[in-house]
Amino acid sequence: MTRLRVGVNLCRIDPAELHHADHALLDSLTALGADPPDDVEVVLFASRSLIKARPALAAAFETHAFPFPPASATVRVAAEHSWLRLAVRRAGLDLLHDAGGTAPGSVDLPRILSVHDLTPIERPRGVGWLRVLYHRRMVPRAVAQAAAVIVPSAFVRDRLVQTLHADESRISVVPWPLPPHGEAAPIENIRARRGIIGQIVLLPASTKPQEEHLVAVRAMRHLAARHKETTLVLIGGEGPAERQVQEAIQELHLEERVVRLDGVSEAVRAALFEHAAVVVYPAVYGSFAHPVLEAMACGVPVVVADAGAAPELVADAGAVIPHGDDAQLAVEVHRVLDDPEWRRSMVEAGLERARAYTPRRAAEGLLLAYRSVTAAL
Repeated sequence: MTRLRVGVNLCRIDPAELHHADHALLDSLTALGADPPDDVEVVLFASRSLIKARPALAAAFETHAFPFPPASATVRVAAEHSWLRLAVRRAGLDLLHDAGGTAPGSVDLPRILSVHDLTPIERPRGVGWLRVLYHRRMVPRAVAQAAAVIVPSAFVRDRLVQTLHADESRISVVPWPLPPHGEAAPIENIRARRGIIGQIVLLPASTKPQEEHLVAVRAMRHLAARHKETTLVLIGGEGPAERQVQEAIQELHLEERVVRLDGVSEAVRAALFEHAAVVVYPAVYGSFAHPVLEAMACGVPVVVADAGAAPELVADAGAVIPHGDDAQLAVEVHRVLDDPEWRRSMVEAGLERARAYTPRRAAEGLLLAYRSVTAAL
């Protein structure tokens, strides 16, 4: 049997700063390495630091070490355009999968492109200007030239079609697997130290405008009288809307009802997910909504806005509200807190839905995309 040799370009991934998309791809490749197919041979191109951090990948696949640090973006991009071309030629590949949203260098092979989102193009506020310029120049070109494009959600697929006029027939939706969930810290210690009382309403997102923290803060105004010991906990990094969120908390006199935590450890984050009464995610833009999947896997009901990728991820396993509707958000949170039977049904449906998002399923999606491209050649 002739085996298809597929190269995967991981040169941009810095193990010291892994994003959701990085975890998803690395976990998918790990699953693929644990049970490799007979007809596809994967070859990795990765930095020395990534190879050292993920030795199982180097053990499972033929791996070529990228001789430059991924953290130095300018050097890495320049090197990819030269080193990668030579390395791919020497490896004797049939297909190259570019996992970083662009297709660096001129490679005389069919190429598959992973596009995680179009934030630098469609929602550039808070994104570095150099990254915005690079993506606006490189992503449309890479999408147009790719033999196929892999995206994590139907939302991203639709944005590619509408914004970049991509050919929908060449786009494969391969959902990311469930994110890792570490050991949780003692919740009572967190409550005492952070001033969190009563039931926890958790919003896990950085304060970017599209995450709509203000909707959740205003919803607490509606909930305050009926649920006197409920705390909205905001976790995630500081974004462009941070000051606006803080001002809204003060203007609505919710200082004791809204707790803002920045820079929480993985153990604290895990504890908040496990002990939350409900996770709210009112974002109007997002490529996959990883926190929603994590919440469902923890047995926590979710309430999301009817925008971005969250609704397709939740399906009928959670409550979906009109985006920007703080009153309806309050209604749905109230229902979760006060209706045990409704809460139980949401928990069961969420657990069942989250179980489907495995690394193996994502690996099979990658293989399907690889095979489909070569079949069409």
